[in-house]
Amino acid sequence: MMLPEEILHSIVEYSVSYPPTTQPQLLELHWKHTRTTLVPLSLASSQLRRICMPFLFAYVEVRGAHGELEKLRDRCNENKFFALSIRTFDYFCYSPRQIDVLHDLLLQCTNLSQLILNEGVYIDKPLLNAISQHHVNNVVVASWKSLSSKCLDQLGPSSLSQITLNSIRLRSQTTDFVNYLHSGMQIRCLTLPISPNELNMTNYSSLNNFKFSGLRELELWLNVAPDLSWLSDFIDAHPLLERVRFSSVLVEWNASRDVPFILPFVDALVDEGLFDSLQLKGFSISRTPGTSNTADSLPSSKSYHGWNVAGLWFCFTKWSSGRLLHLVHSIFPDISVLTVEAPTPNSNRTYMDSEQFINALQQFRSLRTVNLVYMFRGLTFDSNSDDLTYKADTPHMLSNVHRRYPGHLGLRSTISYTTEAKQADIELEAALVRFASRIAQRVPTVGNFIIQEPPLRGLIHVNEGGTSGSLRPLMQFEMSQLVSLYV
Repeated sequence: MMLPEEILHSIVEYSVSYPPTTQPQLLELHWKHTRTTLVPLSLASSQLRRICMPFLFAYVEVRGAHGELEKLRDRCNENKFFALSIRTFDYFCYSPRQIDVLHDLLLQCTNLSQLILNEGVYIDKPLLNAISQHHVNNVVVASWKSLSSKCLDQLGPSSLSQITLNSIRLRSQTTDFVNYLHSGMQIRCLTLPISPNELNMTNYSSLNNFKFSGLRELELWLNVAPDLSWLSDFIDAHPLLERVRFSSVLVEWNASRDVPFILPFVDALVDEGLFDSLQLKGFSISRTPGTSNTADSLPSSKSYHGWNVAGLWFCFTKWSSGRLLHLVHSIFPDISVLTVEAPTPNSNRTYMDSEQFINALQQFRSLRTVNLVYMFRGLTFDSNSDDLTYKADTPHMLSNVHRRYPGHLGLRSTISYTTEAKQADIELEAALVRFASRIAQRVPTVGNFIIQEPPLRGLIHVNEGGTSGSLRPLMQFEMSQLVSLYV
């Protein structure tokens, strides 16, 4: 029976749907790997292929400098429908000699809404002119080093209004990037070093002299005695700010450290005798929904009204039958991101009961993302249940995995694999998918999992329509992107 096209379109759209509250980096990763879901569907019929086309090629990536951009332009010339499908163009390597090619490409991709320029793209004046002449409103620059200082004196107050700097870690030698803000450039994420001395400042209150337009995220690296007296005023001055991440290079958090929001949790750990059960690596705070645009709800200089802990990242040092997760819920019942880490594979492993772990997660009603770092090999499963067991030190065939998941999620590697090693990784990946799906069934609000289980790292997305994503060996910049989502 032939279904109406409207229904088929809705099915395809739902199969690649993504929670609107998801962080932007995950959204980008989702589009990169949505082909895993769509390619088999698009092969079913010419009608489904036509419906899938706009989703299959919504994200296009060009990495090479030797003819790849020209090939993409020619393909767009040959197939206008393909050109109209492209929404995000991720560009890694640009030569000034390609300016005419890029100009032609932008003319053809009239539905393009996002242009991502990575570190291999040096943004000179001709490229800026080409961008300004076209309709792309969101141009994301990965690194401020891509911006040419030679054209600063040629820029007006709105010359860079289309450009958003994705992230920058401030250091003394990076403070010049503020000059670009005067030309309208926005910044999504700002990371501050442990000490203001690294920025030639006596304290971070000096930052309140700057306005970082478009700022959505702030990351702070905390020292032993952090001074956060400036933070509420900084938040006041940046009404678009959605999340503040606190990270620590230190293994232990001292209960006397005056860090807002986390002290009740630290005190409860001490009271319950659980302080030595974990290493607290970071947490984040975010605005309560509905408070981001109302001046009355913004935090005053004396409080953080409207802000709550949204993410937590810790490493188990010993398993406590779920007591630690129950304590987390009692203090932070509304967190949306939880990163749980086990000791690294080279250290003494902490084994945890998988059923106790999932039961403890069930009490969280607002979880959207669960990140598992070195966790899976330390989980134990009930041998009498239908669960899957995987032990790194006793690799074995998981034939029932392949009956449930006949295709793995696009495992790729840049290193040479023996047949046995590749098979073991495929089995590990399938088992990880199975475990993530089990969590999603029991905790239905969870849709995203970031996995770091060497040699596999990546994203799994689960919804009622199935599982999508990619687990594979990642390059360093991709790994850094995932770590930035841990809280």
